Amino acid sequence: MRLSLILTALVVLAAMVMPAVADEVDYLISDLKYGTADVRYEAVWALGEIGDPRAVDPLIDALKDEDEDVRSEAVWALGEIGDPKAVDPLVEMLNDEDKWIRWHAIHALGNIGDTKAVDPLLKALKDEDPDIRGAASVAMGKIGDTRAIDPLVYMASKDQDEEVRLIAASSLVKLGKTEYYDQVIQGFDADDRYLRELTAELLGLTGDPRAVDPLIDALKDEDVREMAFWALGAIGDPRAVAPLIDALKDEDEDVRWMAAEALGEIGEPAIDPLIGALKDEDEDVREKAANALGAIGDPRAVDPLIDALNDEDEYVRSGAAHALSWIGDTRAVDPLIEALKDEYKWARYEAAYALGAIGDTRAVDPLIDALNDEDEDVREAAMEALDKIQSE
Repeated sequence: MRLSLILTALVVLAAMVMPAVADEVDYLISDLKYGTADVRYEAVWALGEIGDPRAVDPLIDALKDEDEDVRSEAVWALGEIGDPKAVDPLVEMLNDEDKWIRWHAIHALGNIGDTKAVDPLLKALKDEDPDIRGAASVAMGKIGDTRAIDPLVYMASKDQDEEVRLIAASSLVKLGKTEYYDQVIQGFDADDRYLRELTAELLGLTGDPRAVDPLIDALKDEDVREMAFWALGAIGDPRAVAPLIDALKDEDEDVRWMAAEALGEIGEPAIDPLIGALKDEDEDVREKAANALGAIGDPRAVDPLIDALNDEDEYVRSGAAHALSWIGDTRAVDPLIEALKDEYKWARYEAAYALGAIGDTRAVDPLIDALNDEDEDVREAAMEALDKIQSE
């Protein structure tokens, strides 16, 4: 009862002293309707990142925007949200005069995975442009419809473009035609850096466990290793853990943070090395390790992440707070309350958000204090956190 009365009073007080805080998605939808081209573009990008289904209809409307960059980004955003309602409008975008909008529409349809898109995508497999044929090949592999097998078999052997042949073969592997695996793996022998990098990406998309050892070998190729790290994370095979742990000791900090990110995708077997990476000398590695541990969600990471709330780097501190929000362990409540005083605004913001996600009533009074924070984003996060605690 006390909590309910306090929060009711807070809402009244907030309405008196500051404008009501609108929902972020509503703000972005308004920007999409009334903003300049640059504002509309940024709004579309943010809506795609958030993934709220309320954005689907406004984003479909944005497919008719006069600015081609906004249209292209709206296509991407609809693919990220993945609502089947967008399939028919995206199919219409396959007729757009801009090639890259058509390309993005194909990828979006692949991400949504609705079989209604199969016939238009089969048509796109015959497009005169190799970029369009390649995109359609990837999409058909994602959708998984066997009607694509015969045209993909033809493309894997007969297409004039080497890249398209490689993509078609990888989609066939994804469709269960595993005999095409050898054709894909041969891409690592190409002199062309892009083809080797593409091979690593395609192997990650196939999810074929046979690719783990070749991808581990590809970590030695400076031109390919970033995509090889991603692919190993995407496949998620525990055999990659040991070489990725070794990569955490590499002298190149970029290699270390990519390894941390891949270990986060693999999950539970990577907990201990990622906890160790929270002590890395490079702040980017520590931040990636914190994010990865949060994504895995194992309670063994709670105490090390609590320690990371005091890291010297502001991004690591905010990343640790965000990771603790994913895990939701009440051991983090008191340290997160202390983090509400952090000098870095986004660390305070993430701390408030995490306290709301955990839902412990010990956070009520500190969050009430945070409603007076100098930063509007922090105040908004505190208000939302209080609403979450009240509703639980």
